Amino acid sequence: MAAGKGRIQYDGGGLKQHDSATLAVSGMAHEYEAGRLLELSLDLTIRDICLFNPVLRLFIRRSGAQEHLLGADTHQGGLFYPWLPRGAYRFTFGWPVTLPAGEYELCAAWGTVSEVRLPDVVQPFRIRGATGNSTLFAASWMPGEETRRRIEALSWQKGMSNWFHRHFCHAALVIGESFLADSPLLRGRILDVGAGEGITDLGLFLRYRPQELVAMDIVDYLRELPRVAQENDLPLERLPEGFTFVQGSCANIPYDDASFDVVISWGSVEHIAGGYRKALDEVWRVLKPGGLFFINPGLYYSAFGSHLGEFSDEPHLHLKIAEEKLRELVMATQPRIMDRSGFDVSNADYWRFYKELNRIRVAEFEAELKGYGYIVLRAAIRASDMVEYSAELQPYGILDLAVEDAFFTLQKPVTLISGI
Repeated sequence: MAAGKGRIQYDGGGLKQHDSATLAVSGMAHEYEAGRLLELSLDLTIRDICLFNPVLRLFIRRSGAQEHLLGADTHQGGLFYPWLPRGAYRFTFGWPVTLPAGEYELCAAWGTVSEVRLPDVVQPFRIRGATGNSTLFAASWMPGEETRRRIEALSWQKGMSNWFHRHFCHAALVIGESFLADSPLLRGRILDVGAGEGITDLGLFLRYRPQELVAMDIVDYLRELPRVAQENDLPLERLPEGFTFVQGSCANIPYDDASFDVVISWGSVEHIAGGYRKALDEVWRVLKPGGLFFINPGLYYSAFGSHLGEFSDEPHLHLKIAEEKLRELVMATQPRIMDRSGFDVSNADYWRFYKELNRIRVAEFEAELKGYGYIVLRAAIRASDMVEYSAELQPYGILDLAVEDAFFTLQKPVTLISGI
């Protein structure tokens, strides 16, 4: 049976129509007796770098009809995959035939959680002798043995302990789905100020296919991104077209006013040496009226706001001991290196990063953002359940100590008020 091709057009991205994947069905008979097991194989070939949240769907309808009688998909079969890399995958499907005798069509399609596509394959078949009238697709889905082994080896199987998964999947979903609500502006021009290693940006770029995504940072960590991606099962040979790295300070963004539809800053403004105010000024300048700004500032007074958690499990240690003693600990201790996908730094770098931290408090920072004239669309905090106060922590308020993370989605007004 010929493979069906799924064609997706990415608006404004400068990309031609693209065969993201193909699906072929084999092993199906033309006729089934009552009670016989309908078995077939579905071969999914992914041609993109990866396919997010893939779903295979099957429907049965009477011959020539449009309305489906029964339906089943791989999610119903318990097969949930955050993403699958380029390659070939085989799945088997089985269903005990229970529909009344007659002429039918089996329709098969690949898609995603958010995209239900027209059938890639339509296979006619006949049922003889059955008198039942099934209302549920009591079916089974199984990955083929080679497919199962390949999927079990993917980096996301390690969950949140895997640095690449936390950024490529989790952080990208938090930004794109939760805080930017899958805005159509994500198809436009995106700027990330303080992009770091670029893993989250890559996740956003491959999900939304923007016209352009500019990743900006003072250090070129992105040169290692193809290697890191490949080590985590993503076949990235080079930065994709439309994914641009700009090396420089976000206190001086080299783009014209109103250049971007979306600006992102995840855990970066606390690291801007000498203060972040000029960077916020620049974000306001380059963001288009009506554009969106997502920001997650690192909070200095939180339990591990020092960014030194790999040296000690003691919460708020940087607020409890003298700076010289903290420096001795950092310089003399072998850090318990978390999985950073190969982006490792020296003890001296850790200390330098700590010394450069901006001491951000959530209430003051929120007031600064509102002072620009932004409209707050959504916000959230993540906080500790309990703060154990010591003598050293008495000068600090509970809001500073307990709030671990703050997230803001802001919109630049379409019509700016004079004087703001």
